[in-house]
Amino acid sequence: MAISKRPLRIIALADLHDCSGRLERLRTVDADLIAFCGDLHNGGSRETALPTALALAGIGPPVLIVPGNMDHKDFVPDLWKETGFRMLHGSSLMWGEIGFVGLGGMVARDPRRLGHPARYYHGAEEVYPILARCHQEIAGARVKIILSHQPPRGAQDTLYSGESSGSTGLCRFLEDFQPDLLLCGHIHEARGESLVGECRVVNVGEMRRGFAVMVEIGDEISVRWI
Repeated sequence: MAISKRPLRIIALADLHDCSGRLERLRTVDADLIAFCGDLHNGGSRETALPTALALAGIGPPVLIVPGNMDHKDFVPDLWKETGFRMLHGSSLMWGEIGFVGLGGMVARDPRRLGHPARYYHGAEEVYPILARCHQEIAGARVKIILSHQPPRGAQDTLYSGESSGSTGLCRFLEDFQPDLLLCGHIHEARGESLVGECRVVNVGEMRRGFAVMVEIGDEISVRWI
């Protein structure tokens, strides 16, 4: 009798904002990977961020992470590397037959913010070509997963005001390349899932409030809120 292969189990998180105590309950969750979609920290300094990075690493599974707009680039690349995280920002990773592409930060509506030395901001027209280039690197993957901080425009990106605040470049990328799954955060009030074409878009919610998602990848992809 054939033995079925265990699905890959991914805990998907975002927007912890240095509330490291929220991670404690995840220590008992059986998972192979953690996918963190930005804003692990809440600004601050390396010293204030270190306990949270160590707490996330202490859960156990390898961590794939993209930076959020509150993860300051003057210290997080070195800190996360030292903590053992794999930072995906304008880059890709093959994990067996599953390909990951990551892009953190957010589109800055005011171009004067693009030169900010500590923030992961990018222009609206930069998003699509970065993701398209990275997608070529995982072209042979059976399953393609995108990690982003900001949602795509029109999918899980609605503010309390009713305004749609996602990235148009990211939405266009999903429409053209149709990856299997996009995991994101950033818009705390837009937790949930929807579709862009055949791509499943999941805003995993604000971990600062205890929200998280379990993704299981076998013959199909399942998403369960935990």
